[in-house]
Amino acid sequence: MLFRPEAQLPHGRADAFIVSDVLSQSEIDALLNAISTGDLDAQELHEEPAVAQVRAFDFERPSKFSKDQLRTLEMLHEAFCRVAQNQLSARLRTLVEITVSGADQVNYGEFINSMPFPTLIGIVSMEPLEGSALVELSLPLTLSIIDRLVGGPGIYQGKTRELTEIEQALTRSLVDLVLDAFTEAWATVAQVRFGYEATEMNPQFAQVAAAGDVAVLISFEVRVGSVSGMLHLCIPHIVVEPILGDLSAESYYSTKRGEQTPELRAAIGDQLGGVSVPVSVILGSTELLVGDLLALAPGDVVPLAIAPGADVQVQVGDLGTFLGQPGTRGKRLAVQITEQIEGEAVAS
Repeated sequence: MLFRPEAQLPHGRADAFIVSDVLSQSEIDALLNAISTGDLDAQELHEEPAVAQVRAFDFERPSKFSKDQLRTLEMLHEAFCRVAQNQLSARLRTLVEITVSGADQVNYGEFINSMPFPTLIGIVSMEPLEGSALVELSLPLTLSIIDRLVGGPGIYQGKTRELTEIEQALTRSLVDLVLDAFTEAWATVAQVRFGYEATEMNPQFAQVAAAGDVAVLISFEVRVGSVSGMLHLCIPHIVVEPILGDLSAESYYSTKRGEQTPELRAAIGDQLGGVSVPVSVILGSTELLVGDLLALAPGDVVPLAIAPGADVQVQVGDLGTFLGQPGTRGKRLAVQITEQIEGEAVAS
């Protein structure tokens, strides 16, 4: 870092310098002279001023959702995408792709003001939670879907306008399908059922929370054929506050693994009961030199490293699982189990 003197030294101090990109030769000479006379300590040039560790905090936007909770919401809605796009593809008879764009904390009033007019807004309940949430689908995409539902190519080229009552009725079945997919996805963290309440076209009439309330906004990109648009799910913080503890990665993964009920264990046992596994008895083993092995001939006797009458190992698959006594039963060879042992892999 180079410094430019503000005035003639030699009696200046280090704080009499300001940062400059380029120094002239006279300025460099003055700087070197100040260091040689002791008026400027070279060590001070290398010291960086202490920077206060300050983190901005917006009191109008207090953090209500942790990064872990937002990430969990993204993960569970990836499951929503898989379910919804399959069902919508079957309903619309064309390829539907849905991807999660992100989950963010927003100010509810700012989100409402950011929505265009008109737009398709579904006010939905999340029973047994109190309050309502919003599902918003961009109107150009909605109109192209309606065109496909009535037999068109799925491309709307007219002006953006409010939907008629007939058009709203046509989209109702699709809204119910999307809400069912939300319900299925949320079942991994909480038993929440999404239900339709009303449809609005004007965002200013969709006031399900106070303007200053914090909400979580999950955004999706939806592509239907060659047309794409955005789908948003906005849930006020006050609605999901009772289940925030379940919106963590740890809770999400533990719920996905599921609890093994007695009925589930019995069903798994029935399925495993019909699986075939190889069982073999290791009567003994020994080690031979290669020369001895090559010299073996019919009639030679190879002693095994096991005493007469000792238990032999019963191997299930590749694991030694039991000890037993070899013998016969009728005309067939058999082994009588005497002890269960810790399964260890047996070298083949």
